[in-house]
Amino acid sequence: MRVRRHSDPSRRGELSVCDSISQWVTAVDKKTAIDMSGQTVTVMEKVPVPNGQLKQYFYETKCNPMGYTKEGCRGIDKRHYNSQCRTTQSYVRALTMDSKKKIGWRFIRIDTSCVCTLTIKRGR
Repeated sequence: MRVRRHSDPSRRGELSVCDSISQWVTAVDKKTAIDMSGQTVTVMEKVPVPNGQLKQYFYETKCNPMGYTKEGCRGIDKRHYNSQCRTTQSYVRALTMDSKKKIGWRFIRIDTSCVCTLTIKRGR
């Protein structure tokens, strides 16, 4: 697991609005996923190649539940806004099997970033 930090000296002192963690995930960890048509599919553990088989890996990034931003986004004026760090997803290609046991390459959703969502406080 990797916590995002900046190693560039010119960026020292900068903080992300939301804390995130990134890690490589295998199909052993991610047994099922949602494809582009909204169906739950099984993620195949290995991909056949001419020399044998390769494991499927996915690089996922999500909001850090242990981070300082679980109470809201960093740097947001709490008097005027409600804020929340939310994990967002994107589609990537993966070898999967559908409910009819048909194996094929499909786009599946994985966690790819942590973003700040804002709503304006009303009734002040």
